[in-house]
Amino acid sequence: MGQTFSEFAYSTSLLALPLIVLTVTGSPSQAGFIGFVDAVTMVLAGLPAGAVADRYDRRAVMLWSQAGLVLVFAGASAALWAGAASFGVLVAFAVANGALTALLFTTASAVVPSLVPKEELSGAVAANAARTYAGQLLGTSAGGFLQSLRNALPFALGAVMHAVGLVTLLFLRPRPPVSRERPRGKAGQELWEGVRWIAGQPFLRLGLMYATIANFAYGTVYFIVIASAKQSGMDSGLIGLMAALLGVGGLLGALVSPKLLRLLTGSRPVFVVLWLFGVLTCGIALLPGRFTPGVLLGVAAFAAPTASAYFTTHQLLLTPDSHRGRVMSVSQVAGSSAAAAPLVGGVAYDLAGRAPSLLACAAVLVVTALSAVLSPVMRKPPHGAVGADGEGEKDPESSGLVQT
Repeated sequence: MGQTFSEFAYSTSLLALPLIVLTVTGSPSQAGFIGFVDAVTMVLAGLPAGAVADRYDRRAVMLWSQAGLVLVFAGASAALWAGAASFGVLVAFAVANGALTALLFTTASAVVPSLVPKEELSGAVAANAARTYAGQLLGTSAGGFLQSLRNALPFALGAVMHAVGLVTLLFLRPRPPVSRERPRGKAGQELWEGVRWIAGQPFLRLGLMYATIANFAYGTVYFIVIASAKQSGMDSGLIGLMAALLGVGGLLGALVSPKLLRLLTGSRPVFVVLWLFGVLTCGIALLPGRFTPGVLLGVAAFAAPTASAYFTTHQLLLTPDSHRGRVMSVSQVAGSSAAAAPLVGGVAYDLAGRAPSLLACAAVLVVTALSAVLSPVMRKPPHGAVGADGEGEKDPESSGLVQT
């Protein structure tokens, strides 16, 4: 439950912060830059966050991260309320928020296998996705609405949500792993261990590449939709409502993802999401209607949790507990690969306009989907799992001998 409140707070700031900058400056590029700062901080903090999650007690790491986020959000709210929040102050908030959120989310992902039995892992991953989308749904709605009332309110509510998340973590009692050794060696070697592990797993390596491309394109589309809606005169509250359709789609998709995983065998969840993203982005670019983009983004979000649960479960089962923090941090970095998406989206929108920019994103997604379908590695996913000794068991396809 704690992650739901954290996701709520993060989604609130993710929408409200660019809207504040856009309202003050009128520049999509500067609004994109503030989103870029937050996301690139999450990328840069990702690998160190994984090393911290593997070296220290994960529950304690999450507690300290939540406490830090309470202070950061409270400070931003106070500065905005007093009218003392310059652009530099907002950039500093984005940096602190991105770094602490990366640490919290990476550690939370790594701790999941210690909370549930192995056979219930995919269901737990799907349930976490449902909670995440619930937080996004409520957070984006609240962010746009509260920002339309007063700039400080989204961050004040974010501080409260992180405080509630902190309290819920006090009741978390993960099971100790069968055997878990703390990372040894130099700090730099620890940081890159997750990268090296995934590099030896062709399925994970290729899947993360597709996730990186899809996240970047989708993040670009999302920002262009928000920026174009704002510049067309749409109220911030309505923009928040439109953006909340993503949360609705994602929440519903997460709830039905266990059933969809039984229907979509092999890597079909990944294939479906990539093709669907490409087709729907074309629709966003070409179809009329003020709320059409939100509806189509919601449809795309409906499919995403199934692919995410499928891939995350493989990733956790193939990785020993001693490496899970660092491996999941690589996944978080891939998920945050949309770091440049707001910046690129803002610049593309300024230079080329709405429709050409969206069609370019659609083309990238279609080419990516075609590549995934034609890949023999993706067509034959591994079936390895982590054994009782905590060491990953490898399939022939995941041994690092298969060339992609």
